[in-house]
Amino acid sequence: MKRLLFIMILILTFTLNAEVINNVFKPNLLMPSFLDVNKISVNHSVSFSSGISSNKQSFYQSVYTNHLSYDFNSKLKLDLDLNFVNFGTATYKSGIEFDGNEDNATKVLPNMQLNWKPSENTNITIEFKQYNSPFDFRYRD
Repeated sequence: MKRLLFIMILILTFTLNAEVINNVFKPNLLMPSFLDVNKISVNHSVSFSSGISSNKQSFYQSVYTNHLSYDFNSKLKLDLDLNFVNFGTATYKSGIEFDGNEDNATKVLPNMQLNWKPSENTNITIEFKQYNSPFDFRYRD
């Protein structure tokens, strides 16, 4: 009888925990907002490039980009790219030895595009670009 009671308590405990965990990961957000989260799309990309020349100079660049897209409606769309760029140079010594030139820099370079299509034959685009990636990983329709 004690075993049966113990097993039932365990089953009840696991069932209640599963219900609590389900509710924690599906919160009901009651905060008012003018943005509909179902219209937001977020994608990420990462690239890295480096090179070395015959005069023993080298460079490197890494880029992490966060692509945000928001569809206000079927005629108006906003695309925002936040590019986190790290770059610098180094001097090659020998083997796998490099001396950094102490010019390592990190910048955030945003790109923004607002597309408005008021009619089938009219398309108005406002674009601000501060960075042109050689590897454009934007997820477009």
